[in-house]
Amino acid sequence: MTESPHARSTLKSSCPAGPVLAAHQRRRRPIRSSGRLYGPGGCGCALLMAPVMAAAMGLAALSLGMAALAVIGLVVAVVLTVREVRRARGGAGVRPGFAVAAGVLYLASVSYLMFFIWLWFVD
Repeated sequence: MTESPHARSTLKSSCPAGPVLAAHQRRRRPIRSSGRLYGPGGCGCALLMAPVMAAAMGLAALSLGMAALAVIGLVVAVVLTVREVRRARGGAGVRPGFAVAAGVLYLASVSYLMFFIWLWFVD
């Protein structure tokens, strides 16, 4: 009797290893490709979530950069306010352009910083 190359199994079985009759051998079917990707999670969720995570990290970096700009804007507004107050105490007139610029910087920077703090630390 000839032994098939697939007759011996690497798994333990109750059958004794040895020559198997050709009539009792099972014919192995060739593996067919189904065209689907195998994912250890079942659906490849990590691959599906990668673009979402990249976009979330980009938005986080953008909001952190905007917060840094808001802090810089707040510092500039304080500096403009202090200079205009010193100038006004010295007897010179208040320049309306600087007062408007300081007011706009206060409104923009404080409102964004309040939103940023609420978004990152409260919510």
